[in-house]
Order: sequence, then structure tokens, then C-alpha cells
Amino acid sequence: MTAPTTATSGLLRYAMRLDAVLVGITGIPFVAAAGWLSSHTGIPVAMYYALGVFFLVYGVVVYWLAGLERVRPGGIATIAANAAFTVFFVAEAVVGIWPLTGWGVALLLGGALYTAVIGAVQYIGLRRLA
Repeated sequence: MTAPTTATSGLLRYAMRLDAVLVGITGIPFVAAAGWLSSHTGIPVAMYYALGVFFLVYGVVVYWLAGLERVRPGGIATIAANAAFTVFFVAEAVVGIWPLTGWGVALLLGGALYTAVIGAVQYIGLRRLA
């Protein structure tokens, strides 16, 4: 059973739900158009499939975690995942493991910016918990 959103957990719950919806929606084109995206970015098709499926599952799980009565553990896990993805996206853009196009670099750095910002908002929400 889920508890109603309280004033102290509202920001964290909102940021987690927003993250879940945005990331989950992003998983759809990653799976549906993996080949097209790969040809324009240089990121391997297999990576699009893997990330797409992960993003879809992440969306469902994080949305569910945001509704739990004790939101702190799920919030910490979500913040940690966003921090890890920020590092991963920047590292991939900088190290050059894949033959990235300009669009590929932009996609990875844009992803890093998104995960850093949403993770920071979630962290602020976590700090507001009583």
C-alpha cells in the first residue's frame, strides 16, 4: 500500500516519478529505432537495445519506489543510479570506445547533464526528509 505524499517527501517523490516517466519513455525509441539511432550516433545497436530495455524497467521500478511509504531507500538507490549514469555517459563520450559522431557525443553529454540535474534535485529532496 502506498502512503500519501507528505510535505517532506514531496520533492523526492516528484523527482523520482518525473525521472521514471522520462527515462521510461526514452526506452521506447531506444528499442524501436536502435538501428537508425546507431547509424546517426555511432553508439552500437546492442547498446541501444540494452539501454532501452533497462530504461523501460527502470521507469517502472523507480515509479513504484516513489510510491512506497518509506521512500528514502528507493531515493538513495535512484540517486546512486543517476550518479553512475552521469559518470558512464561522460566516460563514454571522452574515452572514445565507440566511433561516435557529433550527435553521439551530444547524446551522451546530454544524458550526463540530465542525470546530473535530476539526481541533484532528488538529492535535495532526500535531504528534506525528516
